[in-house]
Amino acid sequence: MSLEWNETETVFWANQYESPSEAIVTAIASKESVTETSLPPLYNQIDPDALDTLVTGQSNDDIQISFTYSGYTVRIRDSEIIEITPT
Repeated sequence: MSLEWNETETVFWANQYESPSEAIVTAIASKESVTETSLPPLYNQIDPDALDTLVTGQSNDDIQISFTYSGYTVRIRDSEIIEITPT
């Protein structure tokens, strides 16, 4: 599936990935057609361990996190849904 530059990609991380931080890096690498190691380290923008702990530790759906990473706005909501939108 090819996305237009202004489209949001939604990733349901709990169904496919080990952690939210892995889902973010993998989705952006896929979008950019590069390897995950070609992207800048996620920890330059946000602490991946803290992000994973916060998101996976939520037992309810009251979570909203957003930040920018590698030219994308990343928004996590409802502790399972990650939306990635080009900035």
